[in-house]
Amino acid sequence: MRNDAKHSEAVLRLFTRHQRWLYGYLMSLLGSATDAEDVMQEVSVVMWQQHEKFEIGTSFVSWISVIAYHQVQKFWREKKKRKRFLSVSTTEQLADKMTEEFEIWEARRNALSECVSKLTAPDRELVSHCYGEEALTMKSAAKEMDRPVGSVYKAMGRIRKSLFDCISRKLSAEGMAG
Repeated sequence: MRNDAKHSEAVLRLFTRHQRWLYGYLMSLLGSATDAEDVMQEVSVVMWQQHEKFEIGTSFVSWISVIAYHQVQKFWREKKKRKRFLSVSTTEQLADKMTEEFEIWEARRNALSECVSKLTAPDRELVSHCYGEEALTMKSAAKEMDRPVGSVYKAMGRIRKSLFDCISRKLSAEGMAG
């Protein structure tokens, strides 16, 4: 028998990890931030009510997207008088496509993380300056790192190519399109 507290914690961690994706999914289907927030709350409640049904090790995104899709449909049924953002068939197609694409984007994100970790320390520092939480312009990064602007542009071009090639190799090895 599984440890219920550990299972609950694992589901909660998965939900937290995929919360931004889920919000984007709802925004795409509903077309309104307010509606997406309302439906997100309902998805959270239903997810928690049904979290014991989720099988750890399977695709959380597939599971939560089904719950979200049903909550979107429920939302539209309850708001009959409001004009729908998308037709039912378009909503279904978009929902399916977003769920499929998530797996590819997740693989790309994981490959990127692994490839960045393989960069030299100075290259990782430059990437962090240009793309980190407090991202700087190339000019500002050059100034902060006391490097010529041209060398920063040249280095970032080399790093981008290196990361692109690394990600492509990883995805190809996993049988995914790069």
